[in-house]
Amino acid sequence: MPYQREISRDHKACILFLLDQSYSMVEPLGGSANRKCDELANAVNSWLYNMSIRASGDEGIRDYMDVGLIGYRTDQQANPIIQPAVVGPLAGQQLVSVTDIGNCPARIDSVVQRIQDEETGEMIEFPSESPIWIDPVAEGSTPMCHVLYQAYQILTQWIGQHPESFPPIVIHISDGESQDGDPIPYADAVRNLATNDGNVLLFNCHLSMMQAQQALFPSMPDGLPDELAKVLFNMSSVLPEPFYRNAVAEGIQLEPGARGMAFNADMVVLVKFLDMGTRAAVQLR
Repeated sequence: MPYQREISRDHKACILFLLDQSYSMVEPLGGSANRKCDELANAVNSWLYNMSIRASGDEGIRDYMDVGLIGYRTDQQANPIIQPAVVGPLAGQQLVSVTDIGNCPARIDSVVQRIQDEETGEMIEFPSESPIWIDPVAEGSTPMCHVLYQAYQILTQWIGQHPESFPPIVIHISDGESQDGDPIPYADAVRNLATNDGNVLLFNCHLSMMQAQQALFPSMPDGLPDELAKVLFNMSSVLPEPFYRNAVAEGIQLEPGARGMAFNADMVVLVKFLDMGTRAAVQLR
């Protein structure tokens, strides 16, 4: 059975975020007054903070996960900019140990934290001091093929060093369609990479600027609102059995063949998507 390898310091996990930094990310998310780029940075910074806490033990922050944060956009001449999104002491590194993440934030900001109420599903806001690793960026267009190619290169090297580990998980978050070609062949190449425990998992989350019909972990492309949604569906991995079981246990209604995809996501769906998309890492030993 694939996707059974327990994650440990001997068999590390790898979570690779691909973050859309195109100009349209200045638009508000999900009908709110908050910009997509700000909400994305808040959600990812919160995830990094929570993951470093989960990795902490008596000996400090245990080194059993590598995390990559790759931003993508174009410059004013339409040249692709594909580079690590991390700022501060870890800037420029494509993959960073969770130990270094916990120990080396860029700074500590006073921010509004958002958690999901387990009973109502609503987001609860409260002020707190929060470590920051990435900042909001919004410029140019969406070179999706280029960033998927970069992901392929990064993961090929990582898998060569960790062939017995749980397969890498790629979390791609964007608010638009690819503007440098058809991304499906590039996504297929990423998903065809594999460790001895299974193929790379590629999950895609589309951010919306409006309150519209949402799709979370669909099992069929029928009923998706447009061609962009169908492209993201075809790019996305089928949820492995451990992910599927966990989602159902938490009350998420899924059908067989559900894929790691969200369309027209607001902040609630984005947070839920990050949690479910990295479920294997959350249940580290």
